[in-house]
Amino acid sequence: MPRKAREKSEYGFYHVRQVGGGSRPLFRDDADRAYFLDALKKAQARYGFRLHAYCLLADDEYHLVLDMNGADLSSVMKSLNIGYALHARCDEPLFRDRYRSRALATPEEVLAAMRGIHRPTDTHFNSFCHDDPDHPIALDWIATPDPARRDCIRTLPEARERLARIAREGSVDEASLLSDRACRNRLIHDFRLTTTLSLKELGELFGGLTESSVSKILNR
Repeated sequence: MPRKAREKSEYGFYHVRQVGGGSRPLFRDDADRAYFLDALKKAQARYGFRLHAYCLLADDEYHLVLDMNGADLSSVMKSLNIGYALHARCDEPLFRDRYRSRALATPEEVLAAMRGIHRPTDTHFNSFCHDDPDHPIALDWIATPDPARRDCIRTLPEARERLARIAREGSVDEASLLSDRACRNRLIHDFRLTTTLSLKELGELFGGLTESSVSKILNR
C-alpha cells in the first residue's frame, strides 16, 4: 500500500521520534551523540526551526520537540538523518522506517511532550540541562507555548523598526551598532529566535550580508 502522506504545517509544533534499524546502536557512544547534537545545531541554523526539547540518552532512539517556524519538517529530518547516517557509515539501514512525528495542537500538549522526554542528567544530551551557560545548542525554552500565537516579528519593516529602537535605546546610530561585529552577531542570533525572518531577510537587515554569512554566524 502507498504510504499515507504526512499532515504537516510549516508553523506547527511536533514531537519527533526516530528509532534505529537494529544493525547497530543509533548512538554507540557519547562521541556519536556529540556529532548528532552538532548536526542538529547546523540544521537549526540552516532551516530556522525552533528547538524546545530533545533527548539523546537512549542508545537506539532520539526525541525532538520542534516549532517549525516556517521550515518544512520533511526537509529538516531528511537533512539531519542523511547527514548522521553518513557519519555512522553503517552497511545496513541505520534507521527503522521513517521518523514518527506527532502534531502538538495545544500549549498543554507541547509542555507535556517536553516534560515527557526530559530526564535529569549532568550531560548535554538531554535538554533538561537547558540553563547551563555552556550549552552547545540554542534552545527556545518556553513556559507557555501557544501554536496559535504568532506575535513575534514577521516582516522586514517591523524588524527594521525594532533595530532602530535598539539603537536609540543604546544612544548610538544604526551604522555604529552594526559596525561592532560582536554586537551585530548577538543581534542576529536574537532576531533569529524572535522573528520569522529568513536568512536572506536577516542579511538584508544587518547590512547586506549573504545568506551564507548569516548561516555561519548562527552556527558559531
